[in-house]
Amino acid sequence: MVRINLKDGLMINAVLTGMTGLGLALFAELSAIYLMPGAPGWLIAALGIALILFAVDVGLIARWKSTSAPLVGFVFAADLLWVVGVPAILMLMPSAFTALGVVASLAVTAAVACFAIIEWQGLKAIGSAQAA
Repeated sequence: MVRINLKDGLMINAVLTGMTGLGLALFAELSAIYLMPGAPGWLIAALGIALILFAVDVGLIARWKSTSAPLVGFVFAADLLWVVGVPAILMLMPSAFTALGVVASLAVTAAVACFAIIEWQGLKAIGSAQAA
């Protein structure tokens, strides 16, 4: 079993989130056609830009010398919101997504859930280190 430490997990999260955001921002119209027909391109582009900004934040948090529990907690909360929110949106608006859109959304959500697990383990380690 591969063990990924918190800083590496955060950096991988930042890179993959940034790549996803860049793809959505640059190819918003195409993404809308293949993933969520009927969605305005600006909405997909805005999601992409938001993901890029989040990725920059996560990358900065990963690069800091000392790990900040509140900042890691922010990333964890955002990832947890994604993990809960995306399936909820898919259930509430199933006809808004193509089959590819559903599969892509769930695949990204599975990756984000893995990052959330790494962040949770990191938060527990930070808490136990501060208690000692």
